[in-house]
Amino acid sequence: MDEGKPSEGSFIVSKSFLLLFSLILNSITWFYLIVYIGFLTPNPIPFATSLSWIFYLSVLISMLIGPIIAERVDRMRFLLFWIILGIISSLFPIILPELGKFEVASLLTFWGVAFGIGFPTCLAFIPSLTRIEKRGRASGVIFCSTYIILLLFFIGIKDFSFFTQSLVLAGWRSLAFATFFIYTGVEVAGQLSAVSYFSILRRKTFLLYFLPWLAFAIINYFEVKVLAGEEFLGASLNVLVGAIEFSVGAIFCLVSGWLMDLRGRRWTIIMGLVMLGVGYALLSFFPLNSIVLTFYIITDSVAFGIFTVAFISVVWGDISNGEQGEKFYALGTIPILAALALSTLLSSVLESVSKNTAFSLASFFLFLAVIPIFFAHELLPEKLVKEREIRKYAEEAKKIAGRG
Repeated sequence: MDEGKPSEGSFIVSKSFLLLFSLILNSITWFYLIVYIGFLTPNPIPFATSLSWIFYLSVLISMLIGPIIAERVDRMRFLLFWIILGIISSLFPIILPELGKFEVASLLTFWGVAFGIGFPTCLAFIPSLTRIEKRGRASGVIFCSTYIILLLFFIGIKDFSFFTQSLVLAGWRSLAFATFFIYTGVEVAGQLSAVSYFSILRRKTFLLYFLPWLAFAIINYFEVKVLAGEEFLGASLNVLVGAIEFSVGAIFCLVSGWLMDLRGRRWTIIMGLVMLGVGYALLSFFPLNSIVLTFYIITDSVAFGIFTVAFISVVWGDISNGEQGEKFYALGTIPILAALALSTLLSSVLESVSKNTAFSLASFFLFLAVIPIFFAHELLPEKLVKEREIRKYAEEAKKIAGRG
């Protein structure tokens, strides 16, 4: 089984890593391009911003349905269907006669299903193709590369017409076919045990990691509505801050992936929660102070990098050890999609909440979110950490002996 997995010290040049890299990078980039084209360009699709909750809800529901279908068919055939569906959905806006409210709602639903139905199967390759002691670093490289490419895309297509953007979207998604050429000769994990959603939700370890992630997602995306207000950032500055957070977050995807493999998953996640909690606490006392706002943007960027690697990639792969990973990843990505949908639906309510109160509550609940992680066991095997420490001490001893 290990043949297709990266050998010691060479995961970046292994064929299994290239398969994982190309599949995840293409898929996540495609998702963000949909979000950008639909809701964030200077001229977004009519009605799309107010209806964006339909897209996120469609992704969420289809992600829960996808693994049930995937376990009944061949994995690669299912991914082929998923990619073709993505290309068709990318071109779908071109054939729409007009973009009224009903047409836009239909388009957002189609986009959501086209992404969500196969994404858990895509992520399930992570535990199949990576060793647990290298999973953080591999994920860090993938997500760092993804966010850098996304920034280049955002700069490059912002002035394109909607027609041209749709063609770019379809063209980019079609590049995912390359994964089928890479897949030839790659050996993945064999027969894995089937698992139900109910059995996963009953597991203490899953819940102890899931609850802090849920708290972070809800707090973060609710607070985005507060920070986007004219009193704080305003529309133009909000775009600049988003670009900064993407850039810094990309770097910390690399850093956090390395830390997760070196120190463990729990320690790194706790660090992210505490840093962001401090950022919100300071913001509640000094909401208009530029230094505090800068500190918050940095901590939010760091947390973005940490939690992307931890909760989109590493944690659910670790917990699914020896079992089919699709349902773990489907449940594990619910918080971010639910938070995005709810923040859109409740935007008018959130904007009326007192700013100081919102930041104080965010800080309080983020510190509470740390508690479940303290009770969770470390997912990186202790044996691996001790072996690494022993090797380190042995190397240091050799250096000292050599000097003597």
